[in-house]
Amino acid sequence: MKYTLVLFITAIIFLVMPLSIPQPDYNGTDPGCTGNGCHTFQDGIVSAAASGMEVTVTLTGTTSSVAGELVDSSGTVVAVNNSTSNNPFVLTAPGPGRYLVNAGYKNPSRRWDSAAVVINVTGVANDPSELNSFKLYNNYPNPFNPSTTIKFSLPEASFTTLKIYNALGKEIAVLVNEMISSGTHSVVFDAHNLPSGVYFYSLESSSLSQVKKMLLIK
Repeated sequence: MKYTLVLFITAIIFLVMPLSIPQPDYNGTDPGCTGNGCHTFQDGIVSAAASGMEVTVTLTGTTSSVAGELVDSSGTVVAVNNSTSNNPFVLTAPGPGRYLVNAGYKNPSRRWDSAAVVINVTGVANDPSELNSFKLYNNYPNPFNPSTTIKFSLPEASFTTLKIYNALGKEIAVLVNEMISSGTHSVVFDAHNLPSGVYFYSLESSSLSQVKKMLLIK
């Protein structure tokens, strides 16, 4: 079968995706497959920012056409742009929630990456840079094997969750789920029982939230 699009997504997503949504391209059963036409994961080439229900996707490293898809927390593709010369481009979410953006391009070489965004209950994504003392730091080390430290800070004592998700948006670990005092805290995430790949960690406290990406390489 011939594939002409530029995205990846694992086969499991296609099994649950509504027929009304165009199916973006993937290569093999996993991103980063080998063989002709396969894309290679490259961390850091995709960024995403939400404003209302619109998610603006930006790719770096190309001046050619790009493409992307928006995946909700259940693994369902809810918005697709199969090919566009606009970079950045916009994908529209159907409602508040946690979303994963998969995007990529074919030129100058086949590359793909993921980014995560959270749209809160008011339909506006929280920008942590504008929230006093609420911050989710980059994990260290990253890439990591098998453990990494995640640090965060809170402006006031509040019930807080820190969760880990895989590239399909499936929750795989809960690191924090309790009242946490104000100030800076750190948690060690041990992934010795998990396969190599892209993972996301999500911090939520009161009405604030932020998501970051990390890479496990074994």
